[in-house]
Amino acid sequence: MTVAVVALGILFLLMLIGVPIAISLIWASVAGFLASIYYVPLEVIPQRLITSTDSFPLLAIPFFMLTGEFMMSGSMGRRIAAFAFATVGWIRAGLAQVSTLTSMFFAGISGSGAADTAAVGKMMIPMMEQKGYDKGFAAATVASAGTIAVVIPPSIPMIVYGVTAGVSIGDLFTAGIVPGIIIGLSIMMLNYWITRKNNYSEEAGKFEFTTFRRTLFEGALALVLPLIIIFGIRGGIFTPTEAGAAAAAYAFFINKFVYKDMDWKDIPESFLRAGKMTAMVVFIIAAANLFGWLLTAEQIPQQLTQLVTSISDNKVLILLMFNIIFFIAGCFLNASAAITILTPLLLPIAMGVGIDPVFFGVVMVVNLSIGLITPPVGLDLFIVKGIADVSYDKLIRAVTPFIIVMVLDLLLITYFPALSMFLTQL
Repeated sequence: MTVAVVALGILFLLMLIGVPIAISLIWASVAGFLASIYYVPLEVIPQRLITSTDSFPLLAIPFFMLTGEFMMSGSMGRRIAAFAFATVGWIRAGLAQVSTLTSMFFAGISGSGAADTAAVGKMMIPMMEQKGYDKGFAAATVASAGTIAVVIPPSIPMIVYGVTAGVSIGDLFTAGIVPGIIIGLSIMMLNYWITRKNNYSEEAGKFEFTTFRRTLFEGALALVLPLIIIFGIRGGIFTPTEAGAAAAAYAFFINKFVYKDMDWKDIPESFLRAGKMTAMVVFIIAAANLFGWLLTAEQIPQQLTQLVTSISDNKVLILLMFNIIFFIAGCFLNASAAITILTPLLLPIAMGVGIDPVFFGVVMVVNLSIGLITPPVGLDLFIVKGIADVSYDKLIRAVTPFIIVMVLDLLLITYFPALSMFLTQL
């Protein structure tokens, strides 16, 4: 336990002074090895960093990142947004609802909350401001909707969890569909209530079937991509990694040769941006794996299991405890880092009281998705803050109702497992 105290103390100290998460995890691991009563050669550290990322399923991450970049390099993103306009843009709070629905569609393609938030924010926040929406509300809406990208498949955090926990990524993807839809619909209802309360916009109009049919036809090849990914995996046509490669190839082919609006010069830039984001995620995964390996070697998971089960074996209370831990972790850690660190510690406890590991993964990912909009390090908040040019204090006040609603969604998903698990059992 001394090793865990030293390692965690160093980790929080380094994060407190602004050291990047991956570097903090590596130095905390080094401190833990040095504090251990067992001799561990420091040569093990680079070996573990490399072997922890030597995983075929992790190759899905760069492919889905590249899919998102290809989508935004051409007109696929604009066509999806146009369809969202035709679907919900005519109701009150139309632009806010379009932002949410567009984020849900984008979530089914890229799997990256930050990428989706940036893409939708650049399109929608200026338009919402022009229509009289409050800057803080516009930014909060886009940031909150961006969290759906890590719940609706393909989800990069779910890939990380699947690799770490050794469970089916296909089952995780399937189990994330309904929770993602629930979160999206609840955000849309909150949009309607806030817009009506504050009289931000009087956009109520009339549904135009002609426009809906036209945008559906024009965006059909883009809208079908999430279905190709999900049904391809569930149908056994390809693995999640192969699904990522197929999705990237599909997005490239449609934009370049069907829509014909992607330039050859866009391709190297797309690869470069996807490579940068992948490097950031994988570096964090490698560092978190090293830290998790240290804790496992010191038998911290076993000690935690004994401690928790000695207090209570009530599944309701244990799930509540897990959610509190995940929520706190999400306020300070990147989702991939939190998953890699916490899964080896808490999954044995969950399985010990009969919690399905796939369901446990869904609860963890949904909870950590809220961390994208919670201070102090909510990534989506910083993205929309730059786009909307709004003060951080105002943004926090605007996003608080969305956090409350998403916490209520989380409790609903946690205590009614059938909502997420019934599709995996069909």
